[in-house]
Amino acid sequence: MDAFLQRITDTPEKGGLTRPAWIVLMLVTVAALLPGLFSIPPMDRDESRYAQAARQMMETGDYLNINFQEYDRHKQPAGSYWLQVVAATPFGGEDAPIGAHRLPGFLLAVLAVAITAWLGARFFTPPIGLAAGIILATTFVLSFEARTAKTDAILLGIGMIAQASLMVLLLRVQEARPKFIGWPALLWGALGSTLLVKGPIFLMITALTAIVYIAWKRDPKLLLKLRPLPGLALALLIFGPWFIAINLETDWAFYYEAVGHSMLDKVGEAQEAHSGPIGFHILATALTLWPGVALLGLGILAAVKFHARDEIKFLIAWIVPTYVVFEIVATKLPHYTLPSFPALALLMGFGLAHASTLLKGRVAWGVHSFTVLVAVVSTVILGAISLYANDWLSFEPGLTSYITIPFAVVALLAILGLAIKPTLIRLFGVGVAAAALYASIFAGALVGLDPMWTSHRMGQVVASFEGCEAPRVIVGGYREPSVAFNLGTQTWLAYDGADAAEQLLAAPNCGVAIMDVTWQDDFLATVEAAGAELHVLAAHDGFNYVKDDVLALTYYTLEGSDLTAPAP
Repeated sequence: MDAFLQRITDTPEKGGLTRPAWIVLMLVTVAALLPGLFSIPPMDRDESRYAQAARQMMETGDYLNINFQEYDRHKQPAGSYWLQVVAATPFGGEDAPIGAHRLPGFLLAVLAVAITAWLGARFFTPPIGLAAGIILATTFVLSFEARTAKTDAILLGIGMIAQASLMVLLLRVQEARPKFIGWPALLWGALGSTLLVKGPIFLMITALTAIVYIAWKRDPKLLLKLRPLPGLALALLIFGPWFIAINLETDWAFYYEAVGHSMLDKVGEAQEAHSGPIGFHILATALTLWPGVALLGLGILAAVKFHARDEIKFLIAWIVPTYVVFEIVATKLPHYTLPSFPALALLMGFGLAHASTLLKGRVAWGVHSFTVLVAVVSTVILGAISLYANDWLSFEPGLTSYITIPFAVVALLAILGLAIKPTLIRLFGVGVAAAALYASIFAGALVGLDPMWTSHRMGQVVASFEGCEAPRVIVGGYREPSVAFNLGTQTWLAYDGADAAEQLLAAPNCGVAIMDVTWQDDFLATVEAAGAELHVLAAHDGFNYVKDDVLALTYYTLEGSDLTAPAP
């Protein structure tokens, strides 16, 4: 196998990966990112909000406004929703499963891996490109984001087009002021597209990379290579029409909410309890960068020893400002630093190729050993994560939970082998072991944690009822966004027990109220006061993992309604 990898990465032409190398990389990437894409139920909260808003675009034919049920969703621009609409259309449009909504993130995650490998092959060597691609493809944070119908994997894929263009312009293009049609247009076209996905986040990262690199080189004329004036015009031409239209439509409410609250407020204070100390992202890297974190020591050593090389300068200028900014920002989530991971992967791939040179002396081996130890601890955590989840849910672990353990053991052995002798073939083994562990987690253990997927079960139970083609569903005591995606846009998320009762009383023929026990007293009292009687259709327990609440749900309809439960 070692000889095979050497042969497929040995290209006679300058740079680039061979077709067999691309096949190997894509097989590892798909194996790491695909399992569970269609089988994991809709997750709370953000994924279900994004998917439901995209579904409502298809239901209403309004692709300008972004809504979650009757509420405006002025959080992010429309780009990710549009991509979900495109992906969902062949799968049934508004009736498409959640997996269809996840496809844009999955496909653009694959694109990010491909661009990372291409950069490594073109700017360094084909083996470094293949190594960087494998490292990025198997990082835990990308494996999660690629399976989630949100913005971050989409942003990474499009943003990598911009970062690759920037790297080519600053390091390879010889003209002092190149023609705009070409790499500059690709750079700014990609940045304009990222504005449509998540506002100026990736524009900031690209700008910081360019500023730090140009300042390090002490050559401000390099800025001319980027063609900033026509570039900004192109980016605004891509982003501007929708941005102007949505603000005219909402009397600038989108601007004030998305920019003033959703973005700028995150800088000064933590939103939605997502806080953390300075150093949070560095510590989180132990898990988010797994299993590549085992090579982080080599990457650090490479950055120190080879920092005089322009390619290494560029990668450092990409990584360090990104981490600094997100460490300063008050709101912290582990995936925020994902845009820097391709650069980390390239640096670690470079370090792997120069391991024999770098691993000399006690200090070097100490740095390498420390990051390997971090990888070992993270492997244990990932292997036991489903068992912990079962304990958290007070649920008897099933076979799908235990199956993660042997895959974690194999991954652990592969990481230790890589630590002892860092080579491309051993990294490939780690990548395969990580992909297998992800499959056991995402397509096995996670799907098998039935109490977590309360909304999904609610949708199945309601679908089993007979007598009404489209029941009026009211839910009380459980207001998570996944309820709307699983039960339909018209599902009423009640404000209290009395509100739930009033909604049920208004739909005597085809109404069903799904009530948690915590809201049941007010619900029952309001129905009784109205002189109506209730009939129980079904009941089951559940779990709200967002709030860490145990649920006891009962399905009520009014006595004499058309709804009936199937015979047991």
